[in-house]
Amino acid sequence: MKRVLLFTSIAIILASCSSGPTFELEVNIHNNSSLLNKKFIVRQKIDGTVVYSDTTKIKKDRFLLKIPYKGTALLDIAIPTSNINNILMVAEEGTLQLNIDGSKSILGGTVINERIQAFYNGNDSIGLIFDHIDKEYESKLKDNLVTPQIRDEYTTHRRQLLKENTDRIIAFIRENIDNPIGEYYFMTRYITMPYERKLEMNGFATEKLKKEFGLQ
Repeated sequence: MKRVLLFTSIAIILASCSSGPTFELEVNIHNNSSLLNKKFIVRQKIDGTVVYSDTTKIKKDRFLLKIPYKGTALLDIAIPTSNINNILMVAEEGTLQLNIDGSKSILGGTVINERIQAFYNGNDSIGLIFDHIDKEYESKLKDNLVTPQIRDEYTTHRRQLLKENTDRIIAFIRENIDNPIGEYYFMTRYITMPYERKLEMNGFATEKLKKEFGLQ
């Protein structure tokens, strides 16, 4: 009897040691049956290194994945050979939500991922505005209706929109500078920024980012 109890205790201890913290990723698919039987690939990255990777086949339009929690990490989700672009989320404790409607992805479930989605919504909105004013100007060009005043107004409007968009991107990076998505956008956008905006970003860069870009 003592031996049975001993083996039971050892099994419980081993199970508790092997099972670390996890988080959940809830995936809901709407209006996109073409994703059925596609591969769903999840990678966790810390400092650019993949610390966890898993591939599952999409069998139904709603599923839940339990993923080992390696700390706050960048979550890179891909569905190869589909109309869904790679999706970036942040791995956090709790339940992350990924809703796919047609070809559009909507993130949620945790504070940071809802913040990322709000940023993506802003990208979509500013893109529509740029598209509208560019098409309107091109139409006037085609009909020979562009005067010096119209050209100046278009240029001024576009320059103002670019500034507002840059302000929005920098504000998002600043708000998230202490998590992987802020680091990611700092590293991918810093090089494209004008000199004066780089100086602004230098002011809130972490020691890690300063070292990466030689800002120390």
